[in-house]
Amino acid sequence: MNDSIYDKTRVVDSYPVIIIGAGLGGLGAACQLALVGKKVLLLEKHNVPGGFATSFVRGRFEFEGALHELSDIGTEANKGGLYRFLERIGVIPDKIQFKQIPEFYRSVFLDGYDVTLPIGLEEYIEKLIELFPSEKKGIEEFLDMCQKVLEGIEFMVRRRGQYSPAEVLKEHPWLVRVSGLTLQEVFDKFFTDKRLMAIIAQLWGYLGLPPSRLNAYAFVAMLITYLKWGAAFPIGRSHAFTTAIVKAFEELGGKIRFNALVNRILVQNGRVCGVELLNGDIYECKTVISNVNPICTTMKMLPNDVVPDSYKKQIYAPEIGPSAFSVYIGLNASYKELGLNVHEMFINETDDLNKAYETFTKLEPPKYMVAACYNHIYDDITPPGTSQLVLTTLQMGKLWQSISPDQYFKVKDYITDKMVELVEKTICPEIRDYIEVVEAATPLTYYRYSKNLEGAIYGYTQDLMNGPTLRLKSRGSIPGLYQCGAWTNIGGGFSSSILSGRIAAGMYIRDNKEGRW
Repeated sequence: MNDSIYDKTRVVDSYPVIIIGAGLGGLGAACQLALVGKKVLLLEKHNVPGGFATSFVRGRFEFEGALHELSDIGTEANKGGLYRFLERIGVIPDKIQFKQIPEFYRSVFLDGYDVTLPIGLEEYIEKLIELFPSEKKGIEEFLDMCQKVLEGIEFMVRRRGQYSPAEVLKEHPWLVRVSGLTLQEVFDKFFTDKRLMAIIAQLWGYLGLPPSRLNAYAFVAMLITYLKWGAAFPIGRSHAFTTAIVKAFEELGGKIRFNALVNRILVQNGRVCGVELLNGDIYECKTVISNVNPICTTMKMLPNDVVPDSYKKQIYAPEIGPSAFSVYIGLNASYKELGLNVHEMFINETDDLNKAYETFTKLEPPKYMVAACYNHIYDDITPPGTSQLVLTTLQMGKLWQSISPDQYFKVKDYITDKMVELVEKTICPEIRDYIEVVEAATPLTYYRYSKNLEGAIYGYTQDLMNGPTLRLKSRGSIPGLYQCGAWTNIGGGFSSSILSGRIAAGMYIRDNKEGRW
């Protein structure tokens, strides 16, 4: 027996497709379907859209919740894939504008080494060669390899899945090679200088693993995307960004309902037939695209006896990735007064990124974190004469589940203090004199707002066995069910999560056309 029993009198409406969750993946799927004229209902448990893409207010400061540098945007003259999608759905140019981030990132080490890397492929190469002239050949060959990987990705996008593995291997061998290597293994083919490797690898925190474990494909694709199309930030923060996407979705004919927590997915004859909200409202449908993590979707929202054991193994096999620990600081001085002269500043105690990663697996002060000063992008993000600095490191969520309630704030304050201390030692010695507001978010905070298992911000760990080519795909455990978001397809991150939703929508459209399900 795998049929859901439900009260037909509670049926509110019916839709061909219902999307659970207005996070970035759900928004990507919703807009992709609305764009081709599909009737779609988007259900969101909160009273605002966006998931991690949000902001909050403390005192006179409105803090960005999660976004640092948005990739794949570009400009009117150099459009990235995300720019073109937002243009098609009507978000660009009228509903949101972006600020281009003037430099890539600043890399600071506790031993005093301090360098800022420019954005743009040629500029990036020239700077690295200036810093490490003996590594010139390796630098040029590494970035050439990155461009070849991008060519392979663009080939697959153009062909929309209509290609054979042999064809990719023949035409784009580097794409296949990096898929089976760690980032460290790739580095070792090109470089010998440990500091150079650490500087190029600074964005590893965006993916959650050090080079020794990180899937090289995931990193190379991210790096070359930034270098080709730059980094951007939405005016009004990521909350304005997701609000603009919702508005575009509604203008395309889509319907969204907030404060609508889906309690279960209904099943008849082994396939999806609707959803039931926590308040008992029922919406019937033939297809559900879930932006909820696949373990929760499968094991909590479906009837126990409909999920094949093989699918259960798929969703439990990968390791769950890290959560984050963030410190949001409002400062009563301008960023210029404080010397915070770059938006994205990576702070390192050591070149040994494995040691840095180890601190994420223990309740210890971090040896690696990023400090983001949003005023450097546009000054009026805070009141005149003030600035905000957001410190972020990674932490494994399981660690925080074991802390007793009476120790929680003690541990939280200790990590917060040590992160501020690391800022004092590197980029702003007098920061404590100007702190007006401070708020910290632990993995438990990330779990409470997202309900992602262990507060994971990137979904599954993006290692060799769970990189973009091997990650869980969109097609779900039973007919009519699809998954999207950071846990699936190409992995975590803002642009990647939106693309994951678009991939899920495309798979549904193709399956529907071909009569697969």
